[in-house]
Amino acid sequence: MNKNYGKVPQYLNKYNQQREEQERQRLIDEENAKLPPGTRLMPEDERLQTLEDLLASKKATNNLLEKLPIAVKSLKMQDHKRSLEEKLNKLERAIETFSKKKVYVQM
Repeated sequence: MNKNYGKVPQYLNKYNQQREEQERQRLIDEENAKLPPGTRLMPEDERLQTLEDLLASKKATNNLLEKLPIAVKSLKMQDHKRSLEEKLNKLERAIETFSKKKVYVQM
């Protein structure tokens, strides 16, 4: 009886391994084809960290806005209030974007 009797030949194992690798690469290529050009999918942990940072920044900006006097009379104070409100609007849009399950960023 042969010592290799009942064993799968090495060249078949190699062929199967190459075929599986090609299938994995095909799936990755299909996923990448769905992405908008020039972008990549942001990793989940990076997305959550960015969202956490945005929420902290929004809270700090809200605190600054709340500390402003109700009647803002000087031009400098009006500009400061307007800039804080614009920053808050940008933060809210960014939070809305990063709250989605999939976020694409430019490469």
